[in-house]
Amino acid sequence: MPNMILSIVKIAPLLERRNEVLEILLSVKGPTLAVSGCLECCICEEQGDEYAIIYLEKWLSSDLLYRHIRSELYSRVLEAMELARETPQVFVVDIGTAEGMKLIREIRKVEG
Repeated sequence: MPNMILSIVKIAPLLERRNEVLEILLSVKGPTLAVSGCLECCICEEQGDEYAIIYLEKWLSSDLLYRHIRSELYSRVLEAMELARETPQVFVVDIGTAEGMKLIREIRKVEG
């Protein structure tokens, strides 16, 4: 089975464009989750002087993500990125293995 793929986009909008960026990304979230192969889609906000919006998608494969990036729906994400005050940071990460709480418990148990 192929590895899962994360797409992470960090957008630092002008404060007066914040709501516009959020509205665009929220309009994309539901339809993206409905696309076959999309496992997760979420929007997070950083606070403070360097305020930014993080848009994250998790996909079953890179092929499915790439198809999504070529879609009309993804052009809305690009539109949100255009409203950034600086070049958005974009990361596409291939997850070979994914660990969770079990790993954290094991690591913390070993300390001492």
